[in-house]
Amino acid sequence: MFGNKLESLKQMNQMRVKMKKVEKDLMALSFEAKSKNDLVTCISDGKLNIKDILIEDELLAKNDKKLLQKSIKQAVTRSLELAQKAAEERMAEFRGMIPGME
Repeated sequence: MFGNKLESLKQMNQMRVKMKKVEKDLMALSFEAKSKNDLVTCISDGKLNIKDILIEDELLAKNDKKLLQKSIKQAVTRSLELAQKAAEERMAEFRGMIPGME
């Protein structure tokens, strides 16, 4: 009886250590995506944090606020989609091991 509980606790601890490593690995990854017009670049990490947004001078010179907003949105969305996909792939090994994560 206690052996099963002790073994379960050990497995949970091992899983927690693995999850912390995956989380650390995701933080170290970088995902770069550009807007459709290639004038804005967004860089994010695997934890869905925006690390940088780069705007080409050409876009700023156009002085077009709507185009700037649209370009930023496109680049951010694409970068976060890449990061999300990578995170899902890394977390796939834990599916089925955690109740409710299937």
